[in-house]
Amino acid sequence: MSIKILESDIVNKIAAGEVIERPASVVKELVENSIDAGAAYITVEIQKSGKEFIAVSDNGQGMTKEDALLSVKRHSTSKITDISDLEKIRTMGFRGEALPSIASISAMEIITKTNNAKTGFLMELTGGNITNSSEIGTSVGTIIKVKNIFKNVPARLKFLKSDSTEKNKIISLITEYALANFNLSFRLISDNKELFNYPPARDLLERLAQIFGNEFINELLNIELSHEQVGFTPTPTERPLVWGFISKPEKTFLRRNRIFTFINKRPVNSRTIVNAVKNGYAEFLQQKENPAMFLFFDINPASIDVNVHPTKREIRFKDDSAIYSLVLQMVRSRIVTKEVIPAIKPRQSYPSGRSKENEFIASKPAGYAPQEFSIKKESDKKEKTGSPLTPPLRTPSPFIQGRGIGAGLKHIGRIFALYILAEDTSSENGNSLMLIDQHAAQEKILYEKLKKDIAKKTLAVQPLLVPVNLELPPKEFAILQELKENLGKIGFEVDEFGKNSFIIKSVPVAIGDTSPISIVAEIIKRKKVGELSEASGDILDNIMQTACKAAIKAGDKLSEAETAKLLDELFMCANPYTCPHGRPTIVKLTKDELDKRFLRK
Repeated sequence: MSIKILESDIVNKIAAGEVIERPASVVKELVENSIDAGAAYITVEIQKSGKEFIAVSDNGQGMTKEDALLSVKRHSTSKITDISDLEKIRTMGFRGEALPSIASISAMEIITKTNNAKTGFLMELTGGNITNSSEIGTSVGTIIKVKNIFKNVPARLKFLKSDSTEKNKIISLITEYALANFNLSFRLISDNKELFNYPPARDLLERLAQIFGNEFINELLNIELSHEQVGFTPTPTERPLVWGFISKPEKTFLRRNRIFTFINKRPVNSRTIVNAVKNGYAEFLQQKENPAMFLFFDINPASIDVNVHPTKREIRFKDDSAIYSLVLQMVRSRIVTKEVIPAIKPRQSYPSGRSKENEFIASKPAGYAPQEFSIKKESDKKEKTGSPLTPPLRTPSPFIQGRGIGAGLKHIGRIFALYILAEDTSSENGNSLMLIDQHAAQEKILYEKLKKDIAKKTLAVQPLLVPVNLELPPKEFAILQELKENLGKIGFEVDEFGKNSFIIKSVPVAIGDTSPISIVAEIIKRKKVGELSEASGDILDNIMQTACKAAIKAGDKLSEAETAKLLDELFMCANPYTCPHGRPTIVKLTKDELDKRFLRK
């Protein structure tokens, strides 16, 4: 076949396929244009989940007739003029492909008016070609209507999902832009029914309350990090390098619909940032659990590439590892605080048909007032414990000034052969009853001891007088071959010994007299079912967690002295509040809550 130049109609449809994947893609491009136009109010209206009709109207600066005619031509843009502008992009759009791409696969109508014009301008297009234009009376701003997307590309229609799925995509998308631009008004109408109407908010917390409800924002921890704290080049704005909110460790979600990342106010998908946040929670999250995060990064545009993909959802950092380490340590240092101790609360009741999990759209709560937050820099503290982003190796308990017993924590007893009861008389808000999971506490102490010893290269290893033989089926044998090196790093010396057989020569002293076979077997089991992989985070850390859990025996009875020692060691851990797998080691029941239960208040 000979090479030839494609016709412009085919080129436009190919370009449209890169930019416009579904109705939500149309909404995204048009809403971004409205934001770039300086609109304060943006209304989106859809019919049949956007498949039949989409309209986006705003009160932005509008376009002149000449600009409107140019806007539907490919590669026409007011955002950049030369290649150097790509290194300082702060607008939402800049590629000059949105309107021509949308027009090429639909019937489109544009109504626009600038502040200085006496009349507006109407333009109608079908398949990318202008079919009608005229002057029209209208208000300042722009209205763009799109009908029957993919009508002239029927193959694309087959790939669209159900109406409910496509509508939810649009809801999620507008929610992102409403969060990123909380000072603007966003309204969504679907099939002549208003789904939500968010008025301009005073701050991000108020916008979060509008969307998720007042109860949800009470479960958030604020994040703020300045450029000076980490030596990043400051941006022209006055915003911190990173700011926003993350959820308290006890507040988790099975779905990932509360994870949002914004780079220079642009909603993006960043696996680097999400993985850093989730690994920052590490021990707090159980499998398949997700935190909530609303993180804003104000980064010098020259340090990122937003031109990776036509939809601009993907970005590339010049230094991924620096961003990952920054976010990981920032999250880690924020959640290892008193605020992470879960409290026993009465069950919440919800109106019929609505639950805490599925309440996605909520009206602004009456009487809501935004909260003020502040974080002191490390330099403001009397004593520095290292890098501003690195939590100290040993963090004393926030509610116990010193060690466990005898410094505000009074041991009461033990129930169900598992839970230690202790009274915290040092609580700032009155006395509290602390319930400590003995086994989770033992597991955490062992885990942090192993981790600390490995980091300091002081791990105590005990050679076995008689090596233990471990015979395995072929699949498990291959798994142990793969894990052998990492097992050696935590004190398990394992060597091949004949066909499908290993011998265990040494074990870490910390596991005591626990059978090494049972520990190694548990590690193999977790690897077999996919719980130990590079995708699940630090595999060595996960192996340590599994080994510690397997080493703890159920039903151990502790003397008073042993209990005191356990509590002392627990509160010497860097994070005493969760076991390595994310389960809480401590829950509290406040005196105030007890008074309410007994109707004293």
